[in-house]
Amino acid sequence: MKIPFVDLLPQYLEVKRAVDDGLAQLIGSSSFIGGGPVREFEAALAKEEERGFAVGVKSGTAALQLVFEGLDLPPGSEIITTTHTAVPTVEAILRAGCKAVLCDIHPGTYQLSAGAAAAAVGPRTAVLLPVHLYGFPAPLRELSALAGRKGLTLVEDVAQAQGARLDGRRVGTWGAAACFSFFPSKCLGGFGDSGAVTTDQEALASRVRALSNHGRHEKFTHEVVGVNERIDTLQAVVLSAKLPRLGEWNAMRRRAAGWYMEGLAGVGDVVLPQAPEGAEAAWHLFVIRTGERDALAKHLAGRGVQTGMHYPVPVHLHPAYESLGYRKGSFPEAEAACGSILSLPIYPHITEAQVAYVVEQVAGHFGK
Repeated sequence: MKIPFVDLLPQYLEVKRAVDDGLAQLIGSSSFIGGGPVREFEAALAKEEERGFAVGVKSGTAALQLVFEGLDLPPGSEIITTTHTAVPTVEAILRAGCKAVLCDIHPGTYQLSAGAAAAAVGPRTAVLLPVHLYGFPAPLRELSALAGRKGLTLVEDVAQAQGARLDGRRVGTWGAAACFSFFPSKCLGGFGDSGAVTTDQEALASRVRALSNHGRHEKFTHEVVGVNERIDTLQAVVLSAKLPRLGEWNAMRRRAAGWYMEGLAGVGDVVLPQAPEGAEAAWHLFVIRTGERDALAKHLAGRGVQTGMHYPVPVHLHPAYESLGYRKGSFPEAEAACGSILSLPIYPHITEAQVAYVVEQVAGHFGK
């Protein structure tokens, strides 16, 4: 049996008519930039995410950078985040002209350590940026309280956790703004790169929109120096067709995660994912931990099971980020995790039989 790491075709087949009709109308109208489909998607997204405003942009990276620029932070402002994340999280901080202050993780949840974040706050700290990694909520209770005590802005990176909740409250609604990625494999994925910013602050939404559109609200009046980071209308059409299925698809991910949790309990030295108390995860990824990571990955590949690693190298150990001043050993929990984590296949339409096969092959590696 061959098990892909992710299979997006079943999602498309569910929404094929809506997508095909929408794209045909778009092509027929030749309105490829902005227009009604973008406005409709943004309105639907704002409602889904329980925020007042949504602004579609070209990628999740663009969403982060535009929010940091839109906040109009003082020069030299510091943004605290985790070293255990996709590099674009930190890339956006630096591209926005800010300083990234990295922190270690909680070893059980792999999320930004609230204690480490609190210890990293200094006189130049302006923003706390939790990343809801793997589909699990970061420690929002503690970080929200910390932001309130220190007068900091909380911005959420929700690229991997759209639809997750903590204490019944949707992630992305705890801070001043939330940043989303609609990369094809995300919980809500398009047909290419795209992203969005959601917020209740009209002024911030307006500024992000202007910055993403060459610094303008009106065609020939450029108010600030901006960039071209608008969402493509094609992506808006696709995402509008998929958005109503997000809740159902996340529930299917949770079901698949449950199969894994039951099947892998007690297998070898496998450490299963640990959801924070009070969390309803989106399960964008199913990440296990084992001291035999590389051997297990090779074993699974030989039996038709694709796996991934999210992420084998923490941000501070990439050559591009040496200038941040961290070295090997700076964040021991993240470094240890990066050497032992393995992502198993998970997507909404994975079947119980497919998960059972993956479990069987993992157990077989450990001689069970």
